Amino acid sequence: MTYLTVIGEQNQNTSQFRDKVTLDAVVPLRVGYRYQKPEGGFFFRIGYTPFISLDFNNEGFRKFIPLWGGISLGKSF
Repeated sequence: MTYLTVIGEQNQNTSQFRDKVTLDAVVPLRVGYRYQKPEGGFFFRIGYTPFISLDFNNEGFRKFIPLWGGISLGKSF
């Protein structure tokens, strides 16, 4: 996912505001497991989804965010 960010920035000398546009990207990764019987019934899944944030305006700055995941429980029929 790539997105543009527009931030209002104030000049310290003149107190004027100007827009600062940055180009960022988020690269999601996913590792998971799903257990489900073919005939239906109880199922669960667990996933680990870290992502990498890239800032193209800050000399290729990369930030790894490892704490993201989830658990699902349910019944299939």
